[in-house]
Amino acid sequence: MVALSTNWKMKMFRKAQVVFMCLIVSGCAAFQRSCAVFNAEQFASDWIVIQYQYNGEPINCWKLQNVSVVNKNSSDGIYWLDPKAGHLVHISGWYNRVQVNDGDFEGAARLLSIDGSKCGVGTYPRPL
Repeated sequence: MVALSTNWKMKMFRKAQVVFMCLIVSGCAAFQRSCAVFNAEQFASDWIVIQYQYNGEPINCWKLQNVSVVNKNSSDGIYWLDPKAGHLVHISGWYNRVQVNDGDFEGAARLLSIDGSKCGVGTYPRPL
């Protein structure tokens, strides 16, 4: 009976270790994501922001350098301060954005299925 009890305790200990490690790993991922969101909102970064028409066609696109993009409270929108013109830009509706890493705007644009070289300061060329 003593051997069975020790064996059971060992199995429970191993299961607890696995559960603990899963919690640590998932917690670290959530913490890393939270830190990235905080840094993106509080400190400037590079972004590609694309706005879509109702049919999914891109209509507006911004390449933003050294800009903080913030979610609007109680809204589906975002906003940022245009560093060149000083305008506060608000968009909502169908949009997507990618935080650019190491100046790779083309790679970020590919994640949005757009041609980054065609992305302007709020304009995206429409097919003729």
